[in-house]
Amino acid sequence: MNTTTATFNISPRDCDLTNCIVENIRRDPSLCHESICVDVRDCRAVLRGTVSNYGARIAALEAAEEVHGIASVTGELTVEVPRHLRRSDAQIRDTVLDALKWRACLPSGAVTVSVFNGGVTLSGKVDWSYQRKLAEKVLVRLPGITSISNQLSVSDRQIQLEVSARIRAALCVAAETRADAIKVEVRDGIVTLRGPLPVVSERALVIAAAQNHSEVRNVCDALNTIAAA
Repeated sequence: MNTTTATFNISPRDCDLTNCIVENIRRDPSLCHESICVDVRDCRAVLRGTVSNYGARIAALEAAEEVHGIASVTGELTVEVPRHLRRSDAQIRDTVLDALKWRACLPSGAVTVSVFNGGVTLSGKVDWSYQRKLAEKVLVRLPGITSISNQLSVSDRQIQLEVSARIRAALCVAAETRADAIKVEVRDGIVTLRGPLPVVSERALVIAAAQNHSEVRNVCDALNTIAAA
């Protein structure tokens, strides 16, 4: 029996949002036996309770995030793996390595896996952003896992392409030629911007476009922003 509960001493709007989240959770077969409490205040949802596997935790958060009108979702759910489904850290690590190799198709040695009390940590570097996301996705439903810390970084080439695209979007179509003139260099997550930028007001847009990339650690501004005569 689903034991999802809701807190009703709240505003009518938050009450409606709470009910929508509860219904979303109840409709998910993977969550039908989980104990989850939903609390919404000022359109911000908090999920509390215990779930039997890490996949259920992710599914519950996604069910809440799907509700229109929810501003944010915080997961305070504890994963308590049933005794008959528990695995040793060594067993979990072997299973994770197999999944990364055969399901995520990552080359052997690209990802370092460490496991402690069921918590999995991924570290290393992959070529593309989708590989970083896929590495975590293929692990979510594996038995015995209580948490996943994805510390994978992506290649400098990927960051370079994405930062260039962000700069182009920031300057808009009318400024494509100026965007093309900006050279983006990336080394170990540090971005250096070079080239002419005659419109001084666009400098902040360009730098912000680079800084807002999740994999960028620092931005070195070497732009020439002297306005053309």
